[in-house]
Amino acid sequence: MQNKRLDFLQQEAGCLIWLAPRSLGGLTPLEFGNVWMGEGSETVRDLVLRGAFLPMSLYQDDGYLVRFILGDLNEQEESEWVARVRHKLNVPCGEVIVSVVLDDDFEYWFSEFVLTGNNGSYEMGSYVEIPSGEYLLEVYSYPPGDLSTGWGQIEKGGLFKSSAGITRENPLDYFHRTRPNEEPPKWIKDEYDNETYYVNFIIRFAPLNEDLPIPKFEEDICVEWEFRKPDICPIGIKSNYKQENE
Repeated sequence: MQNKRLDFLQQEAGCLIWLAPRSLGGLTPLEFGNVWMGEGSETVRDLVLRGAFLPMSLYQDDGYLVRFILGDLNEQEESEWVARVRHKLNVPCGEVIVSVVLDDDFEYWFSEFVLTGNNGSYEMGSYVEIPSGEYLLEVYSYPPGDLSTGWGQIEKGGLFKSSAGITRENPLDYFHRTRPNEEPPKWIKDEYDNETYYVNFIIRFAPLNEDLPIPKFEEDICVEWEFRKPDICPIGIKSNYKQENE
């Protein structure tokens, strides 16, 4: 399988990140939008289970930086995630949509999606070309711009209830405990940093070589995140996006 890496910005968001083949599982854009609105002949769950859709909710509507990977994660990417979703995605058309919103105007937004380029910037979504096939799809969320609530469950005094197995800790204490003699990044020290762009999400496609469990669904029909506290404090996945776009 060829390797591919792209960093790009999704400018706006509707408290959502979702992926689907550009062929929309054989549905028209109108039919696909109707499924999301609960008005179609299929349900969101139906589309997810047949590998035609993967939606995840976010706790606020900030835009976000995405790293798209066809291939393997590196050591830092593997170790620093605080939330993850894993499922299959069938991409017979060889094009994958990465989008931030699903609403009454989806037909219009769908017509506006363009091919993703490295260090590109997109308003409501775009699509990435990959070889046609059925894949293992993994979506990872990372601090400091985590929008899944994962980092907020780790921070002492965070706004979100911690999942089982996650112990709260002051970020600076967490850093010094697990990274002795290292200098913490500005965001760990709660200092302003307008020079460094960090990846919010990594979207990874890999060969589907395992039987995946049926995912759990939230009440709002999105797929549930799996949360964890890394053994070693994350320092953030840096992107070259800002430098390329100055």
